Amino acid sequence: MEPNPIPDTAPAVSLDQERDQPPASDQGPANIPNIPSILPSIPNDQEMPEPTETIVPDPIATTHSSTDVEDPAHQAAYSTDFTSSQTYFPAEDEPQSSRLSSPTMSHQPHPPQSLSRPSSGLSNGDRYGYTSQSEQTQTQKQPTQSSKNSVVIKVGMVGDAQIGKTSLMVKYVEGSWDEDYIQTLGVNFMEKTISIRNTEITFSIWDLGGQREFVNMLPLVCNDAVAILFMFDLTRKSTLNSIKEWYRQGRGFNKTAIPFLIGTKYDHFVNFPREDQEEISLQAKRYAKAMRASLIFSSTSHSINVQKIFKIVLSKAFDLKCTIPEIENIGEPLLLYKSV
Repeated sequence: MEPNPIPDTAPAVSLDQERDQPPASDQGPANIPNIPSILPSIPNDQEMPEPTETIVPDPIATTHSSTDVEDPAHQAAYSTDFTSSQTYFPAEDEPQSSRLSSPTMSHQPHPPQSLSRPSSGLSNGDRYGYTSQSEQTQTQKQPTQSSKNSVVIKVGMVGDAQIGKTSLMVKYVEGSWDEDYIQTLGVNFMEKTISIRNTEITFSIWDLGGQREFVNMLPLVCNDAVAILFMFDLTRKSTLNSIKEWYRQGRGFNKTAIPFLIGTKYDHFVNFPREDQEEISLQAKRYAKAMRASLIFSSTSHSINVQKIFKIVLSKAFDLKCTIPEIENIGEPLLLYKSV
């Protein structure tokens, strides 16, 4: 697939220019408030505490039959302590609950302490940061209940078509996976809320369709994003080559978002000849270095590094210490994030 044409409104930013710019950590992600004001009980550079899932009742949330490929015994609490696995398909912890909703433009905004709030949205849903009158009444009837800080982390996902962007988003939010391909028409949006101590953190995940006719929606996905996942299919080198153009376009709209380079379909890639794995892995490492991006190989169907992607996003957004071990050996699912 040829790289998508860049909109006329997007400034040009190349990988070569990025090498000459200060690291993203010097600039800081967009719209991130001071850490003490959001997480007062977590000092800077301290190990990230164990998050817990928040069950959010949502009348429009869709219920899905269990299509998860994992054994339920592997579904545990959200944790940041991991040990490297010697197998290619390590079972990974999956969420116990999730929140799915779609944004509208007419509802009440998120609390003022949110990291980012989408400036506009789609019209196929009726719930986005919205509190009904009945919920407000229940809150007023419970004055003793301690209020929590609320933070929204917007995450954009861009890349060529049919690389697994939507599958990764659905797997993280709902814990399910469907091998049937469903084309993303425009932009998909999902939410997942977790709790860390006295703070509720909502991942607002925006998935852009990879077809060139949707490139005009790129600002909707990239603007105000705290992190952007530049994604490619490990089994198709052309999708990795397209990352240069996706990076140029995405950074043109948001120069402060934390970049991530995500390779998908590792479960197929691991069966490639050793020399092909080396070629793709080394090229991905070069791109990640030029982008100053974390590099993570993942598999949605086998739950490889899906949860870890968003844990690392969270740790980098708040400059928290993350104990997830890195994996840097060719032939294993690469996970490199500490040096960027």
